[in-house]
Amino acid sequence: MKTIKILLLTTVLTLLWGCSSDDDETSSNGSTFVGSGKPAWSVDLTGNEEAPSWLAPDPTKFESSMFIMVKLQEELIPYSTNEDRLTVFIGDECRAMPAEPNKDDEGNVFFVLKIRGNSTDRAVNLALCYYCAQLHQIFVLEGQETFVSELTYGVDEDFVPPLLDGCKKFPSQQLLKVSLPANMPFAPAEGDMIGAFVGDECRGVGRAGQPFTVFCTSPEESFQLRYYSETRAGVYRLHQNFHVSEEEAQIFTLEF
Repeated sequence: MKTIKILLLTTVLTLLWGCSSDDDETSSNGSTFVGSGKPAWSVDLTGNEEAPSWLAPDPTKFESSMFIMVKLQEELIPYSTNEDRLTVFIGDECRAMPAEPNKDDEGNVFFVLKIRGNSTDRAVNLALCYYCAQLHQIFVLEGQETFVSELTYGVDEDFVPPLLDGCKKFPSQQLLKVSLPANMPFAPAEGDMIGAFVGDECRGVGRAGQPFTVFCTSPEESFQLRYYSETRAGVYRLHQNFHVSEEEAQIFTLEF
């Protein structure tokens, strides 16, 4: 009787193990599938920079001013607090009173800057600097501009600078647009997600057919993609490695 019970238990365990293995992990040439609940993928943009001591410019040193209204990039809004600040530098000189954030009824965040300047400020190196207190990080966008006296910009239409491009933690970034193949191994669903990973660290989250950004520490760093399927209740880990390219965006079709 004892032998029969052991044989029955062995059979049950074998069947259970077989079912769990099929559902939890299967491999193909292009991917490995692992059963799981919906993952909470997100990019860790947290830095370690202290709040900057930006000082307002002395207005007596400048002839005139120009005004810009900056709308905060949508991806940064969840991290925005009243301690955030935005300003403009020309060279090494702060040219605007560091602006505090303003939020409208729709949840958008705006900064209004009064930039000081002179008629000699032509083709100058200008830097838009945003400090995010929650992320402990300063985002800097640099370019060559000319000061235009009494100019007002960003009021008639939104001015949304891509501040994430100035992320010091991830200086190399890639815009991805991913399509799904014609012969899918599952039915796509509304809750599906695509994640870009370096090892097990999430570096970007998006959806099929919609561009999203992948954050890397250097162009040499490689990343892989994962696809969460709501229908199959699990994640496909794609085997292909990707790198940041010189193209503005990489567009490709997943291979499962």
